[in-house]
Amino acid sequence: MAEHHWGWLIAIYLFLGGMGAGSFLIASVFELSGLRYKYDFCPTSLAGAGVSGPLILIGTVLLIFDLGAGMREPWRIPLMFLNFSSVMTWGIWILSLFLPLCFIYAALELMHVEPGILAWLRDRQKILPKLLRLVPETLPYRRLKLFVCSAGCLFAVGTAVYTGVLLAVVEAVPFWNSPVLPVLFLVSAISTGMGLSFDLAATMAVPDLHDRYGKMPIVHMSLIGLEVALLALLMILALVKGGEAMESARMILTGSQSVVFWVLVIGLGMVYPFAFHAYAYTRHKHSFVPSLLAGAGVVVAGLFVRYLVVASAIPLTL
Repeated sequence: MAEHHWGWLIAIYLFLGGMGAGSFLIASVFELSGLRYKYDFCPTSLAGAGVSGPLILIGTVLLIFDLGAGMREPWRIPLMFLNFSSVMTWGIWILSLFLPLCFIYAALELMHVEPGILAWLRDRQKILPKLLRLVPETLPYRRLKLFVCSAGCLFAVGTAVYTGVLLAVVEAVPFWNSPVLPVLFLVSAISTGMGLSFDLAATMAVPDLHDRYGKMPIVHMSLIGLEVALLALLMILALVKGGEAMESARMILTGSQSVVFWVLVIGLGMVYPFAFHAYAYTRHKHSFVPSLLAGAGVVVAGLFVRYLVVASAIPLTL
């Protein structure tokens, strides 16, 4: 029977942090590659920029209060920024630097889509009227976003990788102590970010979105294939390692968590989205509802991959 060090809160943090970082990366790729400007309106960029900050902020609060000083001793939270030998401190600094970039990117993208927002704020904002008057009437949005996205991508990758490193450095849990975990969480973050900002949000805004970007299914299939390969490698290494790591892998593959793994992660989150995108690419035809289901499946799989990693933790027997 597994002894869970951490519960659902940390699994949700890992999920939200990864998906927020992945959404930022997807939006940034559209911005930096010029795909953002292929059409007058790019819902993927708007959605990816808009959700990244709130998702990471919620996840960070969960991280601090579940693993850090917590609600019992909140005055200790500032000390978490000073313990540079702690992996958690590294993560808090990455998140603290990344979060402002997320919200700045969201504001720039929103004002770029709706230029009247800035004028509306100037007319009605009573709290910071002088500050708003310093903002020029017209901003070089594309140049500003180029800088924010370029810097933000580094922190986004750092955030996604950190969600895996946070577990991988825990030597007391052999299943977590694997170099595969940070890479798996990075790929999963990009995949869930794409599922959320492209397949779900953008498709609901522009139903024929996939027809605009005919090569996108190849990206989806590549990410899913790589994620499956990394999951397989994680399980194989755990089985070869033996002991508690092997028991954790068995719990996922054939034990108490196997239904969640095979149905929600592999079936709904990997097999169906891969098959849908393969069919859509070969037939050059995308359907609205199946596309939404594929995006939802990828997002659900991202959550339960992290849940399974956390829930299957079996610590070393002393």
